Parts: sequence; structure tokens; C-alpha cells
Amino acid sequence: MNAQERRAAHATTGSPAGPAPRPQMMRAVRTRRAGSAAHLELTELPVPAPAPDEVLVAVHATSVTRGDVVLRRMPGLVVRAFGETPKRVLGHEFAGRVVAVGDQAVGFAPGARVMGATSGTAHGAHAEFVRVAADGLLVEIPDHVAFAEAAPVPVGAMTALHFLDAGGVGHGTRVLVNGASGSVGTFAVQIARARGARVTGVSSARNATLVRELGAEEVLDHATVDVREAGARFDVVFDTVGTLRGRSAGALLAPGGRVVTTRSRRDETLPELMEVRDLLATGALRAVVDSTYDLAGIRDAHAVVETGRKRGNVLVRVRGDR
Repeated sequence: MNAQERRAAHATTGSPAGPAPRPQMMRAVRTRRAGSAAHLELTELPVPAPAPDEVLVAVHATSVTRGDVVLRRMPGLVVRAFGETPKRVLGHEFAGRVVAVGDQAVGFAPGARVMGATSGTAHGAHAEFVRVAADGLLVEIPDHVAFAEAAPVPVGAMTALHFLDAGGVGHGTRVLVNGASGSVGTFAVQIARARGARVTGVSSARNATLVRELGAEEVLDHATVDVREAGARFDVVFDTVGTLRGRSAGALLAPGGRVVTTRSRRDETLPELMEVRDLLATGALRAVVDSTYDLAGIRDAHAVVETGRKRGNVLVRVRGDR
């Protein structure tokens, strides 16, 4: 199946007509050098023109992820050593509207409502516009889903989906999600539950109600319960926060069980993003939002993520929702 056929098979319909001509300059949050969030600054940059195989998206909403914080701190040489592209403008996930299409780009038209990720690009989505490959990590979003609802979904949900697949999670699987109230954790609980798994979440007591609402049968308070001594054994232990190590994780497994962890590297794929979009469309998946900022508040958004205590996702609104 070629790119055009693949897009046609998965794209939604009913995109409105394209918007008015775009401006020449845009607001963007630029990273001057690696290190503190104090090095982030809101500035103006030229609006990028899409390459022949790219589309230009007017960003309506984005997020600050743990990965954005890691990249902000990491020197460019180290980023390249890990096979990543250093970004002067951060922002890994986004939702918005296509405003221009390259001559060789297929599958999208101006006006299409989309969400995606900026993997492999030189500029991220903490800006009013972002250009992305038409055959990359980009899908149309359902008409009933607002940009602010879609923007925090791609990264955390694709990560959760990948590792649940790696663990073989399906109907009746007993799953422990460690860090169940974070971005990846909240998506993992929902996706595992949608597959018919029996989910136990590990979180703080203040987030227990949320984790149950997302689909967990039981929630363990990490501050008062040593999960290793809780007595339960699981087919899959999904460590979303990297706090279970070696024997600690292995001791929680039933015979033949598996440990999966976000400490492992992974590649994001278009089929994963399409599956995530479909779960969002049916209502089986929703993004939990801890707090919301605009571009001018990006340093505060980073500060929330750096605490390690956020519930779900930190949203950044760039322009009006629809």
C-alpha cells in the first residue's frame, strides 16, 4: 500500500476549507542552550515553508513532556549520539490545522484537523506553526475531538501502546502499572482495560480515585504499600517511571510473566498513532490534563513536569481551540 492509499484508508472526512493566508512571522519558544528552563525564551521566528513532501500545521495546542525536559537539559552532541535531532524549538506532540501542503505531499489538504509528533525534525511544536512530513507521524483527528483533547495524546499513548504490545497484554492479562497517574501511566491503564486486562495501578493516594476511574480494579499507594510485598503476582509489570529495578520487578511476576519499562528505547510508528487515534475516536481513551499554560508560560510548564508529580499531561494552548 503506497502512502496515498494508506492515508485514504485511515483519514477522516469533512475537513473544512483552508484558512486565510498565513503570516510571515510566528511566536515560538526557543532554547538558547542546554540546561535550565531559564534558557527558554519566547521569540519571533519566520514561519517555515513546507518542503515538497511536507505539510505546514498551524498549532492549536501542544504539551510539555518528560522527553522535552530531557532534551532541554541535554547538550546537542549528546542528543546526536543518541540518534536524535537537536531542537532549538522543543515540543514533541501537537494538534492543529493544516494550512499549506508541499507539491509532492499526499493525504492531507489545507483545513484538515490533525495531530502528530515531531520525531526526527529540527523544530518542534512549541510554536504557532510546525512543518512535518506528510508520510510521517501525522493523522487526522475526529471532528468531535477538540485540539486540546488531542494534543496531549500521541507521545504518552503511543508509548503505552508499544510496551503493552511488547508485554502481550490482552483479555484477562493481569497487569501492574507502576506510575499509573502520569502521562504514560494514565494511557496504559486505559488501553490495558480496553483490551480486557485486569489492571492494578501504583500511584499516590491522592490520585487513587483518578486511576480507578480510568479502569484500574485496584490501586496501591506507593507511600504506604511496598508493592513487592503486596502478595499479588502479575503477567505483565509495566514500569512507566523507572523505579522498579531488577529483582524488585521480577519478584512481582507470575510464572511466564514479563517486565516492560520505559527505560527501553523505542521507535514511534504511524500504525501506533493510527491505533491511538481510533481509541480516541471511540472514547476508549482520553488525556488527563494536570495544568494548562500558554506559550508565555512555558517555563512554568517545564517546572511542573520537573517535579515528577504531575497528573497525566501538561497542556500548552497556542491559539483558539477550533
